[in-house]
Amino acid sequence: MKRVRIVFIASMTVLLLSSCATLGKKAKPYYYFQGMAKPNSIVVTIDAKAEKALVASAFTGMDEFSRRANRVSLSLTPSGDEFPIQGNDLQAYGVVQGDYPRFLINTGMMYSSSLSMQENTDGLSWFTQKNGNLSLSAAKNDVLLFTNGSYADAYESIGQKIAFIDDETAFRMASVAIAVYADEPETFFDLGLGLNDAAVKQMKKILLLINQNGDMHTLDAYITMDNPKLAQTLSQMVRTGYLARLKKEKVPYKIADLMKMFLIEGDLLTIKGMSLTEEQMGMLEQNITGLVM
Repeated sequence: MKRVRIVFIASMTVLLLSSCATLGKKAKPYYYFQGMAKPNSIVVTIDAKAEKALVASAFTGMDEFSRRANRVSLSLTPSGDEFPIQGNDLQAYGVVQGDYPRFLINTGMMYSSSLSMQENTDGLSWFTQKNGNLSLSAAKNDVLLFTNGSYADAYESIGQKIAFIDDETAFRMASVAIAVYADEPETFFDLGLGLNDAAVKQMKKILLLINQNGDMHTLDAYITMDNPKLAQTLSQMVRTGYLARLKKEKVPYKIADLMKMFLIEGDLLTIKGMSLTEEQMGMLEQNITGLVM
């Protein structure tokens, strides 16, 4: 009997310790932008603390609002396939995460003369612009949701927590100043990379990671094409454009360094550490600014 009791206690101890070890594992973080990457949608996520000027320009006239932001994530779905993407043809919704107490934010909107309150049959309420097409509300504490389409659909999307972007890729996107992702895009931004309509339509996936170092920005790009031959063609196209830019700006370069910057593995083209000009960053800002507010 004593031996049975010892075996039972030992078994329970092992079970308890294994349970503690399981509970001790941290759950992987879920980023709202992971649920935004449906086919033909372009996802943009911005570290608001790293890109204060960009976020401030998007929230023009709302300095306190932009100051409280930590991350801005957007889902942009074009209604057509014209290249480059046209801002007035976008179905957009986004999430701003930051210091936004739900009660205070929604109460403030309630008394805003430029907004009117809406509510559906499920009891979901939000606010719409009286002289615009934007709908928004603090969906929960520290989360502001906005859209130029159906607020109820956007609210349902962020509540489902579906991960169209895998955890590893999402972590990489959250670790840089600006990240752009598209799965099976029909069109895309013109970022001065030498892309054209045909090249974009032959992409299966595109991931742009923009790193910030002071006033400098560099790009790491991962572009999966329909086949290896197209990856080679795209590499030549972008490399030729980049080389022409270096010559125009009289920037010294080494062919060996360019070879290391453009890497091809099957249908995947990787571009590492490409410097972005102020003009290119301005084009990106122009594409994003005005879509948030």
